[in-house]
Amino acid sequence: QARIAFDVPPQAFTPPPKVTSSVVHLEPRTTPLPADVKKLGRVTEAAFGQRRKMLRQSVKSLGGEALLERAGIDPTRRAETLSVEEFVRLTNAV
Repeated sequence: QARIAFDVPPQAFTPPPKVTSSVVHLEPRTTPLPADVKKLGRVTEAAFGQRRKMLRQSVKSLGGEALLERAGIDPTRRAETLSVEEFVRLTNAV
């Protein structure tokens, strides 16, 4: 589980960036995800490998639209909109 602990203003950095940063607190899950970790890594790498691309294009090497259909995921979505559970479904459909 992840949550934002607090924000860090641009003035805390040199040179100051044009964005506000955040410190993220991560808590391990009590039960592991029901997916092969190596496969999950390949899927997330493919999904996020092409910035701002729709999933139909970014997971083409893994099975493209047929893979997304098996996982029940709309091929016009982008990787950053998927939940952890949807990534698990996608991984298990590979």
